[in-house]
Amino acid sequence: MKNARITAVQALARLHTANAYSNLVLEPMIKQNGLSARDGAFASALFYGVLERQLTLDYILRQHSSQKLEKLSPVVLETLRLGIYQLLYMDGVDDYAAVSESVELVKKLGVFKASGFVNAVLRSFLRDEKRILPVKGNITAQWEVEYSCPGWLIDAWRKAYGDQAAKRLLASSLGKPPVYLRVNTLKTTPEKLKILLEEQGVVGEICGELKNCIEVLGRINVEELPSFKEGLFHVQDKSSQLCAQALQAQPGQRTLDVCCAPGGKTFTIAQLMENRGEILARDLHEKRAGLVEKGAQRLGITIVKAGAGDAAVYEPALGKFDRVLCDVPCSGFGIIRRKPEIKYKSPQMVENLPEIQYKILKTSSQYLKEDGILVYSTCTLLPQENERVVERFLREQPQFQLEFQKSFIGEKMDTDGFFVARLKKAGGKE
Repeated sequence: MKNARITAVQALARLHTANAYSNLVLEPMIKQNGLSARDGAFASALFYGVLERQLTLDYILRQHSSQKLEKLSPVVLETLRLGIYQLLYMDGVDDYAAVSESVELVKKLGVFKASGFVNAVLRSFLRDEKRILPVKGNITAQWEVEYSCPGWLIDAWRKAYGDQAAKRLLASSLGKPPVYLRVNTLKTTPEKLKILLEEQGVVGEICGELKNCIEVLGRINVEELPSFKEGLFHVQDKSSQLCAQALQAQPGQRTLDVCCAPGGKTFTIAQLMENRGEILARDLHEKRAGLVEKGAQRLGITIVKAGAGDAAVYEPALGKFDRVLCDVPCSGFGIIRRKPEIKYKSPQMVENLPEIQYKILKTSSQYLKEDGILVYSTCTLLPQENERVVERFLREQPQFQLEFQKSFIGEKMDTDGFFVARLKKAGGKE
């Protein structure tokens, strides 16, 4: 059985070479390496901590490494990052253990020659009393190291929202994200669920500012709870719940969710519709659509029909809908605290997204009935993917009116960052 540190290094190395999502890399590796629940939690803390602070850690390493970081093997580089992270951010790990375990780590991973180098770098940082040298340069350069966020994204946020809001965004992108549960109102109430969760060893607080939402306190595996298996809730951030509410779907209506997976918004909309009417949930991949249908069954929702479909291609046979949710693929910069690897995308990796988003929005609008409501949303905070897409759509589709739009940066309700725009289609002859 491999230990937590080995698992963290292996997962980090694989993440950077495979360009995959963090959870899809770490969780299978924890199972593959046979870690206990305690070791799995430690591996997770190391993995996400290093990922979250990568630019800060690399800045420190460059002060103490005799070799360029770009020349190091993935295993050695990730071991060094792991060592610095433990020395700087993990109070529960003493300095001796952080260094000695890092040296043993490269040996166990087959890089024996690097053990002396790893020892020298980490001890150099200790001799320097774990100081982080002041950053030379402007605010962006300083924040890049302080918050471990690429300069281009910092500049984009400063330009869009101003320095104060950008700094709040950066600060909120670090640390363990909260876990929110959406109460399944078809089966229970927040008060009853809170009591039941306590009986199952889970402490939760009913959110005062958002109806039918409970914040879970502490670390738990919610999917193992009997209340989860009974379909009394689904896990959903406040931002996603607010987005679903913005659609104003009513019982008995016909609703279309064009990019439905993983299904949280679909489920909340169905509950708001009191499980009366029809929801057609579509996803590009059949497997992901199947997971949404399975989730609806667990929750006792019968009005959801999920299937595969390309949101950018109009299918007249689907008919018309009273409500359309257009939650488009995006850069994801609003959920950095949940998936830290997202922030290391380059500008080139996201520059084509607005065109794709506009195409999906335009196609989705064709399904809407007269006087119907369409919600366009993203989980990112870049104007070119949000306001500008909506502005272009309104210029080219004059029969639509903007009822509401806002970028939520999470400082008041501690939500993930997201954008939502509600559009209404004018009545009259088409």
